[in-house]
Amino acid sequence: MKILVVDDNKSITNSLDKYFKIKGFEVRICNDGYDGLELIQNSKWDTVLLDLSMPEFSGLDIIEKLEENNVLKDKNLVLFTASSVPDYVLEKLVKKDGIKTCLKKPISLAKIAETIVS
Repeated sequence: MKILVVDDNKSITNSLDKYFKIKGFEVRICNDGYDGLELIQNSKWDTVLLDLSMPEFSGLDIIEKLEENNVLKDKNLVLFTASSVPDYVLEKLVKKDGIKTCLKKPISLAKIAETIVS
């Protein structure tokens, strides 16, 4: 399974990178929203784990751009956030084609992996 992790928190991405590799996944880490958007659009991923709250260009911005380009429906995004995004906004997001679910930080690495492979 090929996974892209887009999150500005390097501590989180380092942990996810190590854990996913131990589990046998192919993983790519991206700590910037702009680069994340480029990778999402230009490479094929089984799952993208996307942080909603990043400085400068957030996960919400990425989702908006994917919708504008009419490619969101072709993606398999798992949203990942500790932000104060209201629950009703998250519920609306997960109803969009291309978005699998939203996980709230903190969450165990095992639960993230279980969600990704289910």
